[in-house]
Amino acid sequence: MTQIVNSFGLVLGIIGAGILFKWGFPQPSFEEGVDIGLEDGTVLENGLTVDENNQKVRKEKQQYINISKLGLALIIIGFAFQLLAVWL
Repeated sequence: MTQIVNSFGLVLGIIGAGILFKWGFPQPSFEEGVDIGLEDGTVLENGLTVDENNQKVRKEKQQYINISKLGLALIIIGFAFQLLAVWL
């Protein structure tokens, strides 16, 4: 039984680490300088307006945050199962 619980914890940890490797936590931007602002209705090269592009970027950022939190949670749960296996 302890081997199964420990193995399950290891698998969760590996999956969580893989998720964090792929999706990682968003890092702060250290860009310097001044940007020129565009109005929300300005059409960009990709065919989206500035407002549509901003919404797309916000959605992708939130997706990265959510998936990286899932990866971290899997690692923590995996460690908990491994700790549990030691005490069984």
